[in-house]
Amino acid sequence: MNLMKSIMRTKIATLLFLYLLIMSCAKKVKEEATDVITVDSTEILMNKEHNAKISLDYSGMYQGVLPCADCEGIETTLWIDENNYVLFTNYLGKKNKTKSEFRGSYVWNEFGNTIILKGIENAPNHYFVGENYLKQLDMDGNKIEGDLAEKYVLQKKSDSGELPPPPPPAPETIKNYSIHSKSLENISLVKNKWRLIELNGKPIESKEMFIKLNSEEGYVAFAGCNNMMGSVEFKDEKSLIKFTKGASTLMACPDMTTEQEFAEMLEKVDNYSINGNNLSFNRGRMAPLARFEAMK
Repeated sequence: MNLMKSIMRTKIATLLFLYLLIMSCAKKVKEEATDVITVDSTEILMNKEHNAKISLDYSGMYQGVLPCADCEGIETTLWIDENNYVLFTNYLGKKNKTKSEFRGSYVWNEFGNTIILKGIENAPNHYFVGENYLKQLDMDGNKIEGDLAEKYVLQKKSDSGELPPPPPPAPETIKNYSIHSKSLENISLVKNKWRLIELNGKPIESKEMFIKLNSEEGYVAFAGCNNMMGSVEFKDEKSLIKFTKGASTLMACPDMTTEQEFAEMLEKVDNYSINGNNLSFNRGRMAPLARFEAMK
């Protein structure tokens, strides 16, 4: 009888030992497979072998309207592929420049769950990558808190990993006037001060006569006696120009012939041409009415 009890105790002890051994091994495997990482008081449970970079099909287009401090919202579209991104933003409800485009590459954070857009400064560039969504983080890469926290999400709209082609060159702007890509050389029209060297086919010896075009104030000119001023309109894609008769000082000079011819010339001009440092005012396809050279 005592022998039987001894055998039973031995079996129970053995089974208990095996159970504790199995539970201990299971706990160890679980601890090795999973880490708990705390970022900005937010716990992120992450498997070392299965993060967003490795496990998710993240390439594609993401869209949403993100919160904005001084506008109705930031309409945002973000394309990403395996290495690069294109980000379009449009600040809704703002009158000034509202649209922007950024292109470049990105890197992953050390945990493989957040992409960091390179080339963007002084603006959020961290996005947490989830299943079919991106969540914008703050400037330091931390989770945004507060009532609007759940609004900082871009939903995936396309599985295509192909980035959109670059847009055509945007017009360059000098103050109020748009200079189109096919006449970018004409930027010098409003940047330079032009010395008059020929008027109605006759050379001008004086080095004091000039015209200066200003996109906000029109033009100012000097043709030997009085200062002249007026408004001017450009259509740079066709090199068209139109002067409106303005005002001048009222000095009486011994010889005002050149000044009078200059004023009459401005009323006739309807187009211009630029070749390097040389400017011509023309009417139709006739010979130039006046020639100028850029003043240094």
